[in-house]
Amino acid sequence: MERILYQLFSGDYDITPKRDKKQQELYDQIFAEVDKIEAAFGPAFLDRLCDLEGERAARQNYQYYRSGFALGACLMLEALGNQPSI
Repeated sequence: MERILYQLFSGDYDITPKRDKKQQELYDQIFAEVDKIEAAFGPAFLDRLCDLEGERAARQNYQYYRSGFALGACLMLEALGNQPSI
């Protein structure tokens, strides 16, 4: 258990699951479509679109992270006999 704790502390813990074959196929298809968008609208448009999507995804991922952390804390408190609320 100490190993995971140290990985969290040092920022080395990666919770990102590896892509399976179907996910990789979907990513490949998406990037083929993105290339078409860039060809039609230009790189500046695509850069702006990607920046906006990146910011949206980062905010959503942080919200998921916080919610998951809160759920884990509530589960631990409940296991100890307390009645937490989210």
